[in-house]
Amino acid sequence: MTQADLPSRETVESLCEERGFKSNGFAFNDRIWVKYGTGATLAEAALQRYLCTKVDHNIVRIPEVFDAWKSEEKDYFSKVYILMENIQGEDYMTYSNNHTENVDSVFEAVVAAVRHIWEIPLPEKAKIGPLERQIPHDRFFGDYGAHRTFENLEELETWINNQLKEAEYKERVALQGEPLVICHGDIHPWNILVNGEGRVTFIDWGYSGIYTREFEELALIHQWNRDGAKLAKALHKALFGPKPTKQMRAFTLVANYNQWGR
Repeated sequence: MTQADLPSRETVESLCEERGFKSNGFAFNDRIWVKYGTGATLAEAALQRYLCTKVDHNIVRIPEVFDAWKSEEKDYFSKVYILMENIQGEDYMTYSNNHTENVDSVFEAVVAAVRHIWEIPLPEKAKIGPLERQIPHDRFFGDYGAHRTFENLEELETWINNQLKEAEYKERVALQGEPLVICHGDIHPWNILVNGEGRVTFIDWGYSGIYTREFEELALIHQWNRDGAKLAKALHKALFGPKPTKQMRAFTLVANYNQWGR
C-alpha cells in the first residue's frame, strides 16, 4: 500500500480522539485497521513488520504494518498509533462454533503456526524482551513491568531468581543455554482470525517479544481459568505436553508476585 492510500497521521489522531481511548482499535476501511492508545506499542509494530517478511503465509499470516508512530505527549501519556492490514476473518471461537466440521484442522493449523514462528530467525542484534528496547509488560512481568530491559539470559535469570528470593520462595529458575524464540505472549481465541479457507492469522502482538519458550507456556497457563481456557489447555498439551513443564511453578509464582505482590 502506498503512502497516498493511507490517511494522514493528523486524520488518524483526530478520529481516535473522537472515539475515545477506552476503545483500542477500529476498521478505518476494509483495508486498514487502526490500533491506538496507551496499550499499543512501537515494539509490536516493529515485530509485526519483521515477521511479515519472514513467515510462510501459507502457514500463518501476520497483519502488515503500514505506519506506526508515537504522538507528542499532550497529557500524562504518549499515545501510539499503528496502521495495519485489516485482515478479514472470524475469530477462532466464532469460527469453531460455525464450522464444527473444521475444528480439528484449524486447531492443527494454530499449532503449526506457533511452531513455525518459533523457528523464525531472530532479528539481527535483537535483545531479550520486546523490540525497540521497550521495558517488558505482559502476562509474566505484569502491568507494572520489569522496570528495566535485559541484555542476555543471565541477566533475565538473575532478575527472576531475585524476585523469587524477595518473595521468599525457595524455587529458582535456570534459563542459560535455552534457545530464544519469538513469542506472541497472548494466544487466545480472540487473537486468532480464521478465513474461509481455514487459514489462520495472529493479531494483537502487544505482549510479544524474544524469550525462551517458558514465556509462551506461562501465557497459555494464565488462561486456564479464563475465557478461552479450552483452547489454551489444548495448545499447551500439543506444544508442551499434558502437564506444566519443570520450571512453570517458579514462573507462575513470579508472575503472581509481579502482578500483586510488589
